[in-house]
Amino acid sequence: MKLPPLNAIKVFEAAARNGSFVAAAAELGVSPAAVSMQIRKLEAFLGKDLFIRGNNSIVMTDAGQLIYPRMAQALTEISQTTERILDYDIRSSVVISTLQSVSDRWLVPNVADFANRHPTLGIEIRIDNDPVDFAKDRIDLRVTLGDRFYPGLSSVHLFHDEVTPICAPDFLAQGQAGNMLMDIPDARFVRIEWGGSYASYPTWSDWFKKAGHKRALDPRVGIRVGGAGIAAAVALRGGGIMLGSRRLLAQELRAGSLIAPFDVALAMPQPYHAVLPPGISGIKDLSRALRDLLFGLGESSRGIAR
Repeated sequence: MKLPPLNAIKVFEAAARNGSFVAAAAELGVSPAAVSMQIRKLEAFLGKDLFIRGNNSIVMTDAGQLIYPRMAQALTEISQTTERILDYDIRSSVVISTLQSVSDRWLVPNVADFANRHPTLGIEIRIDNDPVDFAKDRIDLRVTLGDRFYPGLSSVHLFHDEVTPICAPDFLAQGQAGNMLMDIPDARFVRIEWGGSYASYPTWSDWFKKAGHKRALDPRVGIRVGGAGIAAAVALRGGGIMLGSRRLLAQELRAGSLIAPFDVALAMPQPYHAVLPPGISGIKDLSRALRDLLFGLGESSRGIAR
């Protein structure tokens, strides 16, 4: 692998960004002559002029404009990775980012064992929407639906979820579930507004079609909520019937505070993933702890309460 001198790249990036050798020199704490020398060194390595030099100005050539954004991005990634490594020397907690419903219904109940196995390592759980900035927010692990927001990053498949009608036990007349479904007023169907990024999530129309029911809900009525957690709260209080996850609501289904009265279920469009930021594998202690956590989460993902 043939690489240009790193110091020359750093000087070139500063000169290109500032549009001046003098300004770059002031930023780097060196003389303008030293900046010019490093630029010449890089130009000699590449065999191309990177700047058109005037009396008091510089203008990037086509070659300079071609390599500048790539080299700037490379330096940014080197800086961010270095900061992460140095940061882990003084940090004593793992930062996990996830969705509200995943945190409340699945992640939090499953981190107790991890905390017991790592008594000196704290756990910080953050609620974020996709996509997250791993470097800026210093996130060690992102648990979310799918990995399409994070191309090129390492991810671990956790589980593939499905949704089915879920409600409180007394919401449907006992023994009348099959008949009562068609008699439920449109106003009692809970509909989750997933947002544009999740437009392919299952809907009641999808479920009715798969179940063989010819019914179309009035879009003007019904209970609309901004997330699965709110929908579950409505269902628990007998306020309506939701399309919910047997996995995320496993505790309530086992306890009998919620029921899943129908066998028909719809698969979520993507499985849940744990996404890891770049550079994490080089941090031995943290990498080992995260592998331990992921193994525990994977074990907890086997089997769905019915």
